[in-house]
Amino acid sequence: MKPTKAKPPKSISPPSGATAPSTADLLRSEQAYEQLKSDIVACVLSPGEALTEKQIEARYGIKKATIRSALARLMQEGLVRSEPRRGYVITTLTLRDVNEIFDVRGLIEPEVFRVATTGITERGLDEIRLAARKVLKPETLRSPVAFLAADRAFRLAIAELSGNLRLAQLLSQILDQSERALHLGFKSRDFMPLIIEQQKRLLQACEKSDVPGIAKLARSHCLALKHQLIGALLGGSKLREANLQDFV
Repeated sequence: MKPTKAKPPKSISPPSGATAPSTADLLRSEQAYEQLKSDIVACVLSPGEALTEKQIEARYGIKKATIRSALARLMQEGLVRSEPRRGYVITTLTLRDVNEIFDVRGLIEPEVFRVATTGITERGLDEIRLAARKVLKPETLRSPVAFLAADRAFRLAIAELSGNLRLAQLLSQILDQSERALHLGFKSRDFMPLIIEQQKRLLQACEKSDVPGIAKLARSHCLALKHQLIGALLGGSKLREANLQDFV
């Protein structure tokens, strides 16, 4: 009896009707994600606010499939959570969250700036100076949203000189979270003078190529900003409106 030959495995074809997302679909998903994230970070969508897919569709004019893709990314980043019978809820912030966010930032930012300042070039300094000038524009200073976005861009301009994409991405993520907390604090206190002074000293350290100095500055700046922010949140008359919970 002759041995039977093994049949070659059948190729697996994609499910009927399934197609890869088009470039246009990916672009719409990215735009929806950026729109929602921007409004969450700026507290246009308040912590604790509930939203359904239908409400998001009506508010932003985007389709449900695109909404779901954007929300999935925001849930991964901890900015949104899904709740039965409520739809999606913007993640609340507690005082513990604020402490942890700035403690983590106090670990990441000094290291990123230390690496970035090592071997900094004149071209790199020009990019940082340009970002610093944008912070001081009159139209920027009139709006906390524009100001904090410009401050974020200034810090990321330094981070990008590190040449380490993952370090820069880590800083970008923690800046998103700290920016959201600062927007709540702006309801009762103006942080602009403190942040502007911090930027001035960071720029001076970059210009001097002061590697240990910039790391020390970044660490002390995070601590000072955290203390002022928590003081504003605890003492602010709009604490309840801001949906900031007490320690548990």
